[in-house]
Amino acid sequence: MAGESSTRTGTGPQPVGLSDGVIATVAGTGAAGYLSDGGPAPLTKLHLPLGLAVDKQGNLYIADRYNHRVRKVTPDGIITTIAGNGQAGYVSDGGPAIATKLNEPIDVDVDDAGNVYIADGANHRVRKVTPAGTITTVAGTGEGGYVSDGGPAIATKINYPHGIAVDREENLYFSEWSNHRVRKVTPTGTITTIAGNGQAGYVSDGGPATSTKLYHPSGLTVDSEGNLYIADFLNHRVRKVTPVGIITTVAGNGTPGYISDGGPATATSISHAHGLALDAAGNLYIGDSGNHRVRRVSASGTITTVAGNGIAGYIDDGGPAAATRLYNPVGVALDAAGNLYIGDYGNHRVRGVTAVADMTPPLPPAADLYGESVSPYAAQRGQVFDLGVRIKNRGPNPVDGRFVTVVLNLADGLAGVPATGDRRLTRTFTGQQLSPHQGSLDGVFRVSAPDATPPGIYHSTLEIQYSGDINLKDNAERLPVTVVVPAPVADETALTVIQDTIPTAAPGQRTVFTVKYISGTGQPVNPGDIVQRFTAPDGFTFSGQPAYAYHDTIHGIITGPLDHGVEDSGQTLVITANPHLNTTTSDTGSLIYTIPVQARTNALPGRYDNGSASIGRLAPIQISGTITGVQSDLTAQVAQTQSQKARVRPGDQWVYPAVLQVTNTSRRAIGAEQIVLTAPQGMRFAEDRVALWHEVSGQEVVNIGQRSADGRQLVCRQARLDIDPGKWVLIYPAMEADSFATPGTVGVTLQVGNPPFAAGQASIVIETP
Repeated sequence: MAGESSTRTGTGPQPVGLSDGVIATVAGTGAAGYLSDGGPAPLTKLHLPLGLAVDKQGNLYIADRYNHRVRKVTPDGIITTIAGNGQAGYVSDGGPAIATKLNEPIDVDVDDAGNVYIADGANHRVRKVTPAGTITTVAGTGEGGYVSDGGPAIATKINYPHGIAVDREENLYFSEWSNHRVRKVTPTGTITTIAGNGQAGYVSDGGPATSTKLYHPSGLTVDSEGNLYIADFLNHRVRKVTPVGIITTVAGNGTPGYISDGGPATATSISHAHGLALDAAGNLYIGDSGNHRVRRVSASGTITTVAGNGIAGYIDDGGPAAATRLYNPVGVALDAAGNLYIGDYGNHRVRGVTAVADMTPPLPPAADLYGESVSPYAAQRGQVFDLGVRIKNRGPNPVDGRFVTVVLNLADGLAGVPATGDRRLTRTFTGQQLSPHQGSLDGVFRVSAPDATPPGIYHSTLEIQYSGDINLKDNAERLPVTVVVPAPVADETALTVIQDTIPTAAPGQRTVFTVKYISGTGQPVNPGDIVQRFTAPDGFTFSGQPAYAYHDTIHGIITGPLDHGVEDSGQTLVITANPHLNTTTSDTGSLIYTIPVQARTNALPGRYDNGSASIGRLAPIQISGTITGVQSDLTAQVAQTQSQKARVRPGDQWVYPAVLQVTNTSRRAIGAEQIVLTAPQGMRFAEDRVALWHEVSGQEVVNIGQRSADGRQLVCRQARLDIDPGKWVLIYPAMEADSFATPGTVGVTLQVGNPPFAAGQASIVIETP
């Protein structure tokens, strides 16, 4: 996210007197928020810092995202604000930058004249702050979207600018997160696209950059030869565009994850690459945010880790950067002394690593390691057990434990103890030694099979890494565990049944409601076929084929029709079926019945709570429904599109777990209509907008909405659905999970129209933290 290289910078605020490769905090206390300016930067608060840049005087600039400010840290460590008054929004240009509003500044860069450029993300603008402190817009009208290229940059739309960089000729480059493009603004103000065709995805390398796909491009940097480097976030790659416009990959194989260091950068995995920077020797630094590391790609193409051990978190400063923890590192920048600055996003800090550009990690002596497996044949669901290896040395050299890391990747369905929500468990053995031909290191972890885990065989994998390398003999283990469960309860009294969604329709309209079946703590329930009698609330009748769905299985969504009959002129629905739960891997979690209903043509507006559901010997539950105003001639079907479980962890940010498909089933086109998205308890919408992807055009359209005070409802009053009869559009809002979210299956609901003429739900699994 910095400019060309450290040759354009001064020496920044990294503390002096530290050994090469040692990490220290240069800004932020670790608590999210804002205190004040004018004091030492390590003693004030930041709020999810992102992009960084260093100027010729050694001042460090920070995009302080949710403080809606750009901060400056002087070489002697004093922090001030240079843009933004702390309020999210947009007022005007031409005045003092510190008196106006920004809206989620994502990245910064600074040119040789001292002008600071800001990717003002949610304002859909790129702003410029002069050395005198005056702010102007240099790209974007403030409305998210895409029109065309070749005209004035300030007169066209851009869509959520993310990364930003300035080259030696004062050309400005910025990435558009939601337009999947990288744009260039010349010194005369003309805008063009230099990478990306506007479609999200990945095609290939070696051709024109403007003809290929990008997928949420993020950080940028430019080298002295005019090559542009792009962090292609959801393609899990770093791409390079030459001055003649040819695109290639320089890091990442497209598969998110972490394999090892020391080999070709294009053959290994990176995860959600964000910030980029170059040093004077041409080494490329990558904020490998999903791996909680900063990686370095040498000019010859070899990748290594220079900061972060791959475990999310924070450890005290003062030790080797490669052995400490980072938490989603994003922005990176370098100063003239070769110090590396890291936007440690989840830790609300900016960290500095001393002389990282000159640091060459010493190679450890050769090792010959292997593991003796520790794994039970079978484990009772809910039981804690040991899983892992005893690491042995059969080589002639002693092995320093600080170079040895064991990584246990738990099978889906198993969890570490204590529960952290992370199925990737790691341990490094600093301070321990393995003698030649003997010794043992404890690579065994405490693991459990949670109560919701279905029975079956679960294969976890374990790697023994030596100095980041897994290319050793016998370095990988496959550890099977058979999970067994108690005998199932043979009647329906072990079930809890609730109405999951309330149908809302105008007279004559069709809609659905859902009923959820749950068993406590994953208890198997197998009552056999039982009679389930549903009575519709006033104003509704049953119409159409009811269906069941298990959303929480390891096989994805398991669904099918339900045997049923309709009585009393549509007032009564009788379903005869077996609502079994947690008896196999295909019926885990909760069971959802989706039941079609239609509002009577003569129904009066209002809410009616006099329906019921009698499930075998369970006490009847109340069924409710709402009749709205006049009938619409529009109809649509809303369905969840994921074939696999959508999963989030408590505290996850900027995820897209809920993807809903709206299909036009009416005889005329659906244009701009109100959509209302409601998040479940424990989740909220991350921004005041929602993205729609259209089947016909293949284009993403971003619609501005309004969130409720608690963030759990998002209303777009004029969402550009634009669906012809028989066609569809995908809706995928950005969401966040609260850190205290309760694990389990929850639902995001969507209503279309005002009054609603279609409704549906997407299921999301909140995992154990």
